[in-house]
Amino acid sequence: MPLELSIEMEELNIDFDLFKKRVLSLHSEYPKFENSPNSLVFVFGSSNDENPYQKTTILHNWLLSYEFRATVIVLVPEKIIVITSAAKAKHLEKAVDLFKDEKVKLELWQRNSKEPEHNKKLFVDAIQLMKEAGKAVGTPEKNSYQGKFMTEWNPLWEEAVKENGLEVFDISLGLSKIWEVKDETEQALLSVASKASDKFMDLMADEMVSAVDEELKITNAKLSDKIENKIDDVKFLKKMSTDLASLCPSGHKFSIDLLDWTYSPIIQSGSKFDLRVSARSNNDQLQGNGCILASCGIRYNNYCSNVTRTFLIDPSEEMVRNYDFVLELQKEIIENQLKEGRLAKDVYNSVYEYIEKNRPDLVANFTKNIGSLMGLEFRDSTFILNAKNETRKIQAGDCFNISFGFNNLKDSKTGKSYALQQADTVVLSLDTAEPQILTKCAKSKAQISFYFNNEEENEKSKPKKASKPEPNSKILKTKLRGDARGESEENQKEQIRKENQKKLHDKLQKDGLLRFSAADANGAGSEPRQYFKKYESYVRDSQIPTNVRDLRIHVDWKSQTIILPIFGRPVPFHINSYKNGSKNEEGEYTYIRLNFHSPGAGGISKKVEELPYEDSPDNQFFRSITLRSQDGDRISEAFKQITDLKKESTKREQERKVLADVIQQDKLIENRSGRTKRLDQIFVRPSPDSKRVPSTVFIHENGIRYQSPLRTDSRIDILFSNIKNLIFQSCKGELIVIIHIHLKNPILMGKKKIQDVQFYREASDMAVDETSIGRKSQMKFRRYGDEDELEQEQEERRKRAALDKEFKYFADAIAEASNGMLTVESTFRDLGFQGVPSRSAVFCMPTTDCLVQLIEPPFLVINLEEVEICILERVQFGLKNFDMVFVYKDFNKPVTHVNTVPIESLDFLKQWLTDMDIPYTVSSINLNWSTIMKSLQEDPHQFFLDGGWTFLATGSDDEASDASEEEISEYEASEEDPSDESAFSDEDAYSEEEDFSDEGSEEVSGGDESEEGDDWDELEKKAAKADRGHRD
Repeated sequence: MPLELSIEMEELNIDFDLFKKRVLSLHSEYPKFENSPNSLVFVFGSSNDENPYQKTTILHNWLLSYEFRATVIVLVPEKIIVITSAAKAKHLEKAVDLFKDEKVKLELWQRNSKEPEHNKKLFVDAIQLMKEAGKAVGTPEKNSYQGKFMTEWNPLWEEAVKENGLEVFDISLGLSKIWEVKDETEQALLSVASKASDKFMDLMADEMVSAVDEELKITNAKLSDKIENKIDDVKFLKKMSTDLASLCPSGHKFSIDLLDWTYSPIIQSGSKFDLRVSARSNNDQLQGNGCILASCGIRYNNYCSNVTRTFLIDPSEEMVRNYDFVLELQKEIIENQLKEGRLAKDVYNSVYEYIEKNRPDLVANFTKNIGSLMGLEFRDSTFILNAKNETRKIQAGDCFNISFGFNNLKDSKTGKSYALQQADTVVLSLDTAEPQILTKCAKSKAQISFYFNNEEENEKSKPKKASKPEPNSKILKTKLRGDARGESEENQKEQIRKENQKKLHDKLQKDGLLRFSAADANGAGSEPRQYFKKYESYVRDSQIPTNVRDLRIHVDWKSQTIILPIFGRPVPFHINSYKNGSKNEEGEYTYIRLNFHSPGAGGISKKVEELPYEDSPDNQFFRSITLRSQDGDRISEAFKQITDLKKESTKREQERKVLADVIQQDKLIENRSGRTKRLDQIFVRPSPDSKRVPSTVFIHENGIRYQSPLRTDSRIDILFSNIKNLIFQSCKGELIVIIHIHLKNPILMGKKKIQDVQFYREASDMAVDETSIGRKSQMKFRRYGDEDELEQEQEERRKRAALDKEFKYFADAIAEASNGMLTVESTFRDLGFQGVPSRSAVFCMPTTDCLVQLIEPPFLVINLEEVEICILERVQFGLKNFDMVFVYKDFNKPVTHVNTVPIESLDFLKQWLTDMDIPYTVSSINLNWSTIMKSLQEDPHQFFLDGGWTFLATGSDDEASDASEEEISEYEASEEDPSDESAFSDEDAYSEEEDFSDEGSEEVSGGDESEEGDDWDELEKKAAKADRGHRD
């Protein structure tokens, strides 16, 4: 079993041979740069995420494949100086040795954050070296970095330039030429990036087409953001990793962590288009007709790629014809114009002439360039393929983003504006300079054209059959006109509710398709990602207890370690590596067998995420070890200690998992100014104290505090920022008045996590018999003849009203102190219903945004905005109650059950759910929700493609349940089917017996006499005969 040691700082994977080659190349070439600089300086402050393509950033990635922030690189004729921190300098120490035999030396000057004067001297010395080399200094002038490092460098540099008359020149063009040609490794990395762009473009196309087909209301920017967020989806990236890994250069291990966006994905639709690289997705609705432009680019190991596609939605013949010409033009550019040795302006002019010759009507709409050089930099501004670039020539090994299009086109039939654009990543091979397209996602006319309106047009063209008018019948369905009017109103309400539910279900289906894509699937055989849980026993030998020298079994509780004597040496094993053990006695010896976790051993479930070992072919493992001793008491005690340590470790791990979502709140800021609002004589649930003693709640600046009267250190602090719901419940009809707080994230009280805190005060001072025992309680109406009793009852009402007012005022004060973060919700008792959300029957009541039960713990708080759908189960004819199941929008959250709801509340709850915009379905049976949610989590996209929640059979209303009720009602009086009887208890049967008519009772008893038993006369004759027999 390998022992875990402390983990050292991870080594950076720097190719030092490549670093040396490229640094020397830059050093030898920079005197030939424009304006012949005598020295170069590159200053890198803090990273600028808004512009990751600054020349200094590119230089770091080109030399090191990493960004060394707060670093200065200076090149002078005799040496190369790197000024950086000591931690970064350690990674470059190996490079210094490579320059020992070179004329040009590499020097590392280390900064120290605690010595500002030393750091300043390093900057001054570097500037002095540049001054001695000559007045011409080259640097990327357009670079803009921020941070403390820059504030230290800039004043010294500006002063030196001014005093010494240094001439600073921009070297962007020279740098571009240095890293223009891509070697085989770089071309392989570009291939990986391009393949990743293809994958994301396919995803973008699927999402876009799905949104258009489903007529989802989504903005271009929102759809773009959805695609952009997929870069953080590990499951999606792992699915493509096999294809990408095969393209990696030899010696390079593919990593999904090296994938990043070149720029945010762009989706454009409607009539306004921007074909520049600086375009952004706007907040207009995605238009499902005409054309849609989609662009995305992925970087891999900082090497960029790009792809743009035009998707035609119900296009006209003219649009299709123009798109054919775009494909023809791209083929012309890549195959015939992109040749080695040609000037950039000649390439563009040739393409322009080709358009003038073949499609002169499109010349005015053509873009001003057809692309740019690409690599570590997405768009090299010094090498753009346009009519103005007269200096740069195409070379073998170049990589281009070939991007062009036609904007502001108008369809001659509809007059609608549209645009066409095409972009691909193209590299010229090092050997033959033949261009090769790296991005290969679909672009043929058949693959990017979609027709959605053909079926609708055909349906519209079909003549509709005239519906037959229903005959006006004068026969009423009921004898009373009033009943007819009432039924009509009820039917009308029912119809409105069904229509609203249908709309809610349609919206639910569309939102589901919008929220999830095919990439969200876990896959049928997917397993939780397993990782090695790091643990260590001792870092240094000095930490091992000294008493292990006796070579016995020892248990070190402090370090969670078992120390075993093996070949005369004490060997530590962390308790996490221990699996189980056994003890037995044979003769004079006592044996203990200790089993350890190891690969291939049983007991490690595939569902386990944390492995107690690091599975590697280089590691060797103990699977088990057996020890024996003649001292049975000693070895038995050792084995007991090992078992106890394992139990404690397991218990502690379970507690850690339970408390994983508990947050550490910020500190409560006490109110020091003015009067602190407080509520006295209140109780709290759950209570931090064992005794039930009233105390006080205070409102402070950023939260509230409950202070225990028993101990000053026992308190509950709740910040406003962690409160999700603030609910006030009146004492009307209850024994207590409540202020209930439902938290966003659980907090710790002692060793328990709590998500609900409740402050309450009892309101039951009534001098009445609440136990309902005694003669008077059996009376239907109680008569109060005593004036004292009447006065006492009125006083009780006044007390309750005052109590409600006091608690409501304090709840409003909490909301006011939160500065708009909270609003007080009150329960609506008139809308409540009985149910069993946990162990006992309680009264559930809605608030404005929740469904709550705040009287008996565990409390119930369901936020309605988080509910996806409600299912009403066990809705059958003859049953007296049904169940409710709430499914949340977060499918990883377990569903909430409210069982045994009286059937009388069914219609009311249907209407309430509809009013709250919650779709519901009705089921006649209880469903297996663990199985349903598991399959839903595995592939939510496919779930909604298959119809979503329509699998529950009742759709958006309860028509099917009505039908099922009618079918069951046909067998209502059946005696062969015992299912009807199971719906009633014995007591119900006896209580309802009196309501049956005489005829009904005859029907029930008739026909069974001959089969089930003798009548009374026969029974009396048999009894008399038996008595005579006894006398004899």
